[in-house]
Amino acid sequence: MRNKSIRCDVETCKYCDCKKKYCMLPSISVVNSKDNSGSKEFTMCDSYKER
Repeated sequence: MRNKSIRCDVETCKYCDCKKKYCMLPSISVVNSKDNSGSKEFTMCDSYKER
């Protein structure tokens, strides 16, 4: 089931339905700052997973 309330345009995330610009997860976690590796620098979404 695709989430119809969490809009997303982070095209490098495997959970982003880039065509519809929505997250495919039922919920997301939010990060307050960059992680140590810098991989989440461009998003505040802690559910981010690289494609």
